[in-house]
Amino acid sequence: MIDNNFVKHDSISSKTESNIIQFNQPSDEQEFKRYLIFGKGSSSELGNVITDYSVSSSNGFFSIAVVPENTISIFQSKGFHIIEDFQLDFHSKYISKDNISKISTIGNIANSEYVQSVYNVTGRDVKIAIIDTGVDFSNPDMQHSLARDEQNIPIMLDPDGQGLILTNATFAANIDQYGTIKNFTKSEKYNTTSNVYTKARGNGVFLNIEQNSDGTSLLVYNSMFPMFGQSPVLNGTLNHDMKIGKNKHDYIDSKSGIYHLGVMFQGTPGKQQVVPVLVTDSKISGIYDTITPDMATSWQDFTNDSQNGKPDYDFDFTDDTPRVVGDGNEFLVYDFNDDGELDYSVGTLGARVLDIYGVIKNESKLDENFGAINGTLLPYLDKKGEFFGVMTDIQGHGTASAGTIVSKGLQEYDIYNNTKKYHIKGIAPDAKIIPVKALWFGDILYAWLWSAGFDNDDVLWKFTGETRADIISNSWGVSTFPNYEYAPGFDLLSLVMTTLSIPDSFAEGYPGVLMISSAGNSGHGYGTIGLPNASPTGISVGATTNNIFVGYGPFKDEPRFGNSSKHSDHVVDFSSRGPTLIGDPKPDLMSVGAYSFTPASVTKPSKDYKQEPFGKFGGTSKA
Repeated sequence: MIDNNFVKHDSISSKTESNIIQFNQPSDEQEFKRYLIFGKGSSSELGNVITDYSVSSSNGFFSIAVVPENTISIFQSKGFHIIEDFQLDFHSKYISKDNISKISTIGNIANSEYVQSVYNVTGRDVKIAIIDTGVDFSNPDMQHSLARDEQNIPIMLDPDGQGLILTNATFAANIDQYGTIKNFTKSEKYNTTSNVYTKARGNGVFLNIEQNSDGTSLLVYNSMFPMFGQSPVLNGTLNHDMKIGKNKHDYIDSKSGIYHLGVMFQGTPGKQQVVPVLVTDSKISGIYDTITPDMATSWQDFTNDSQNGKPDYDFDFTDDTPRVVGDGNEFLVYDFNDDGELDYSVGTLGARVLDIYGVIKNESKLDENFGAINGTLLPYLDKKGEFFGVMTDIQGHGTASAGTIVSKGLQEYDIYNNTKKYHIKGIAPDAKIIPVKALWFGDILYAWLWSAGFDNDDVLWKFTGETRADIISNSWGVSTFPNYEYAPGFDLLSLVMTTLSIPDSFAEGYPGVLMISSAGNSGHGYGTIGLPNASPTGISVGATTNNIFVGYGPFKDEPRFGNSSKHSDHVVDFSSRGPTLIGDPKPDLMSVGAYSFTPASVTKPSKDYKQEPFGKFGGTSKA
């Protein structure tokens, strides 16, 4: 009988030498390889061989084992079928680089560096819809990437209904024919919330908010509903007059003399962003076009430590930058100490928001699993000055997903706190991003159809004649598929993803759109791919390991999080695997998902915060 303990022997004893047969003496450094072993009977026939994975059935067994290469003949002599398991080949020369000196070799592994330099393929003229938590464009490495239409208006959608800002508190100004603001007399009437007044001796022009100490009540849209609050609309009270001019001749202009005021209320219950905003008609009377946020006051409130008492709020619109959607300056950012580095972001103007709760017009019809499937899609700015839309990303996931693609690589970051600066460049830095916020309420179907070029008309969706996005990227998935009562691939989301990929499927002349999804982080077993990633015509992307992380932040000394430069080019354990239930081999592509750095929002939680605006990102979302 053959001794099955052979795999644990380092060499054959010299006492076994014979003049009849000569044994090859194995090297002390035998080469171990990974093999797939198939055989009839049971895997117990492998004896004491330690297997990584083994499955048995009535037809035989399948095992994965790491054994010395020169012992394979023993298995073959027993009738087992042997296949050597090869590592993935990424067709890359990144191993030849000095990995320690590189902040990220992802561009090299994916060959995007080569493609950019040789073929000048950088993603130019390609629009990518990011179906995610939103995108924050405040980082200078990201601002160039916002997709725009022919009028330079940003292309952004919020089917989750989070980015609605109400500005229906009104203040009347008494402006004479020469453009001078005068105070109202007691007998003069104004059909507004309150009025505008001037102080003597040129001490400023103000919105009369205090109103004899009663304060001004106004409606505030609750972007955190239903997580926070009992209603999508809150009733708030302001108690401090706000400055809109230096004197009666120098003030923020409103052609109609009616100023609209509102408050942005967003963030999280534990870290809220409250931003007073002024809306004016700067060119044509009654056509509101300009938004001025009081960023200084919001920053003071956001960074306020209650232990230090109430801060000295600014309450002044005159020292803030007026914003007009389409002028390229829609990014609501703030540099509190004028050092040239941005410190605070409250989003990007110009988003079209779906009125889910019917705050402005008709509310949406809601599906239990798929969120809003119709409803009123609001303009990015109401011409009457009653509301506007803003794109935010309080979670940062969508921003990181977009940054992986389009980061320009112009900013410098002190990644390892060693004074050396690094650039973070995306794989397609000239592509354009269409941010679609759809993971708060879960309005995936609405997000997909709109991105694919369809407009909603009550219960119908009509193709506009061209897709809004060339690629629809989905860095999310559902692993708890029993909740949807269908297996991945047969569920509604997977079926819609499949259909959207096919030309002429939903409408005559519809060209189809490339649907990309992350494979999911539910590995490492086979058949762990979820929905909609199991779509046969969608392209799912799995995650592999990188080679540059030797300890970072809270992941330091944790080997599972890439703290070794040896184990690169491997499929990472959490990456979901196929096959799907209909037999498709998934994922379709692999890329680095463990781990790398991406640009992040510039927002700092405190005035003395030193961390630069980047973060570590991983998962199949990263891939």
